[in-house]
Amino acid sequence: MTGTGKKISERRNDLFVATGLLFLGAFTYFCFPGNYILYFQETQTLFLFTGEYLHKYLLKPGGPLEYIARFLEQFYAGRLAGSLLLAVVLTLPAIILHRINRHLIRGSSFSLPMFMVPSLLMMVMQANYYHLMEYNLGFVFVLAFYLFFISYGGKYKHFGVFVTFPVLYYLAGAYIMIFLVMYILHSLVTADGKQRLIHSLTLIIIAALTFLLYWKVIFLQTVEQIILSPLPLLENPSYRLIFILLTGYIAFYPLICRIPGRYKGYRLKKRIYPLSLTILLAAAALWFVFRIYNPQTARVVEIEKLVFAGRFEEAIEFHEKKPSRNLIGQYFYNYALSETGQLCERLFSGHQDFSAGALVLPWGGEHLNRGGYFFYSVGLINEAHRWAYEEMVVYGIRPQNMQMLARTSLLSGDYRMARKYLNILKKTIYYRKWAKEYEEMADNPELIRTHHDLGARMELQPENNFFIQFNEPQNNLPWLLEGNPENRRAIEYYLAGLLLTKKVEIIINNLSSMQESGYTSFPRHIEEAILVYYNSTGDFPDLGKIRMNLETPARFDRYLSAYLAVRQNPSTMKETMEKDFGNTFWYYFHFR
Repeated sequence: MTGTGKKISERRNDLFVATGLLFLGAFTYFCFPGNYILYFQETQTLFLFTGEYLHKYLLKPGGPLEYIARFLEQFYAGRLAGSLLLAVVLTLPAIILHRINRHLIRGSSFSLPMFMVPSLLMMVMQANYYHLMEYNLGFVFVLAFYLFFISYGGKYKHFGVFVTFPVLYYLAGAYIMIFLVMYILHSLVTADGKQRLIHSLTLIIIAALTFLLYWKVIFLQTVEQIILSPLPLLENPSYRLIFILLTGYIAFYPLICRIPGRYKGYRLKKRIYPLSLTILLAAAALWFVFRIYNPQTARVVEIEKLVFAGRFEEAIEFHEKKPSRNLIGQYFYNYALSETGQLCERLFSGHQDFSAGALVLPWGGEHLNRGGYFFYSVGLINEAHRWAYEEMVVYGIRPQNMQMLARTSLLSGDYRMARKYLNILKKTIYYRKWAKEYEEMADNPELIRTHHDLGARMELQPENNFFIQFNEPQNNLPWLLEGNPENRRAIEYYLAGLLLTKKVEIIINNLSSMQESGYTSFPRHIEEAILVYYNSTGDFPDLGKIRMNLETPARFDRYLSAYLAVRQNPSTMKETMEKDFGNTFWYYFHFR
């Protein structure tokens, strides 16, 4: 093999290895530690295969790009499919730029690090969970069109750009301005004589006329929408800096490609230099990605994902092994405990850092997409419906609010509205199966009572009417229990609130009502509260016909012995007690 042939073979191998590792790295990160980003984005909207859904994206420049992005983001619902898709999109700029380099800097040893930069920067940006698919597609679109432009050798290629520019502006929105800069710079460095100025000025004039046409005649939108949509306008300073760097790098790429040609020294042609630079850039990108990674956010999204999928035991175990110190994470942990009947049995096995605040979320836009699950759990179906409906009004159609509206409509007997919500879900890929299952109950309501979720929910609804207190939702529990005293989920939410606020005497006053509600044994933490009351007052409350588990007093004796033993070392007292008794009400009562 000749020296030239060997170099070509080495560069081809470097291309395959570099893009392969880029693809593998992106797939691995977004499939595992960074998958919370994909799940979060998928749940923010619901892609529908309808003409009406498409129509709203056709009414603005850049809308078609956003529509394609929403279509692709729906596959984020599948961990493997979403990660594969995103890895492909993040790798595409490197592949396109490699082909661009074959036209602009053929034979340069520094082609490798140059075409890797945009993909690495995009991967860093994607680590922010507000970085949407259209931001990636915008850059891919620009690079693909630039490649098409420089690949076409006909004498009418500039005319083709002039004719198609308004259409491309409509398809890609503000991203086409990046191509405008690339085209001007390309013309200035490659065209001869007056042609470079004529081509540049012509496209600038066409761009200005297109803007005026879209602004004043066709779309009638604000200047900001015409100029900036769909560019990312995030407030994060680091994100903005990377976006500016990426935009500038691509926009000025025709000039950047001239730099390698000015340095033709033998030492710079050695393979080790571009490889080393590429490895350094990849390492820096990887460092930034993991620096952006937020484990607490990842944990909150993961437990939310498990809860929405109905995998409550997994959600409970996940929080106990990888505790979230976030209000939302602990709220969903408590909700999962309620759904499995373990709220007063296992409440302190997971972190409780917000007193009773993590049991019931207050009314407000911040919690619209989550707060209704408390009401759904205790059987206040109409209020759960209201929360889901308000979320839909404020944030638009999302998978979870459509599912909740369908469930609550079925439970309320409004089968016509249930079909309406289910028909929306049937126009999707990932929620069609779920919608068909629930549609059978809309057609045959007798099936509701035997359903694994809705059947039990039917028994929880109150028989009395009362006004919901949405500012202090926990105050609805006594009214709910007055209308349905056997509603154990409501009972345990009420008792859990008393435990978390350490109102032991009120718990003792409710022991008799627990017996009347059918309890044959007390939940573990209620027994622990009984012993706290006995230890502080000397009076043992009347337990009626219910007997306390003999293990609980024995455990309390061990707790008291350990407590008295470590009192001599107050600096380590809390940590020592937490090790053996951190999952008890006693530890929470004394140390939280």
